[in-house]
Amino acid sequence: MRLVLYLLSLALLATPVLGQSTPTQEFANPVATPDQKTIQQIEDDLLNAERTINPSVFEKVLADDYVNLTPHGMGPGKAHIVADVRRDDGKLSPYTAEAENMHIFILGDTAVTAFTKIYTAKENGNVAREDTTHIFQKDHGAWKLKLSRATQHSPELE
Repeated sequence: MRLVLYLLSLALLATPVLGQSTPTQEFANPVATPDQKTIQQIEDDLLNAERTINPSVFEKVLADDYVNLTPHGMGPGKAHIVADVRRDDGKLSPYTAEAENMHIFILGDTAVTAFTKIYTAKENGNVAREDTTHIFQKDHGAWKLKLSRATQHSPELE
């Protein structure tokens, strides 16, 4: 856990100083690196899996030691998430999930994405926004989501 938090701190603090990363701007960066494109595809797959309730994506992308920091504290880990999604496999999600203003930073074998996730309830159209940060790490050549951090979006800060 300390290593993950250390990596998060290092990634967020070192990025402007080192200048070694290039953020993508709202999903469209024509000069994105191959790793940025891979991370973008993983983020797209995760959003789609959330909308369509697809357990195989979560099984593939989440690291076994995945840490989930929700707006309400520690969230479920990989095993619990995959079990829940498998239970709901084939059902329709009660909400849509979209991302906006995504930035992707590659720092060696670590990648950081920062974006706003927007949930819209299908039943009544209620909207919730979360400021989200994902930290990925390459594991045997494959990117794995190691940490997800989300906080309630505060409109008064805009």
